[in-house]
Amino acid sequence: MARAQTRAIRRKLILRKPTSRVLPAAKIAVTAAILFAGCGKSNPPDAIERGRLVYVTHCIVCHNPNPNLDGTQGPAIAGSPRALIADRVLHLAYPPGYVPKRATHNMRAIPGLTPAQIDDLAVYLRAVRKH
Repeated sequence: MARAQTRAIRRKLILRKPTSRVLPAAKIAVTAAILFAGCGKSNPPDAIERGRLVYVTHCIVCHNPNPNLDGTQGPAIAGSPRALIADRVLHLAYPPGYVPKRATHNMRAIPGLTPAQIDDLAVYLRAVRKH
């Protein structure tokens, strides 16, 4: 008798209609609405954001993620003037009259950066400087 009851229960479970079934199309529509709710016209990144991306991509390996603080290999560079950034990043040089913060020569050139990226990096470093 136990087998017969088990079979009957299995048949009921298989044949039973789900009580709270949402149509697949409705699920897709709700998901799409959620995903695309924030989409629309977005503004292109400004110079500060582009500079931040250059900094995160190329600089935080040696400098601190916070440009106001010294990093593991490089000094704090927040507020550095564009001339210093361009000379150091592109040519490993210093502008005339500049006195380096450190006597080490660990920095490597990044000659692939464009003048626009150097400009953006300078804007970012100026914007994040804490007085």
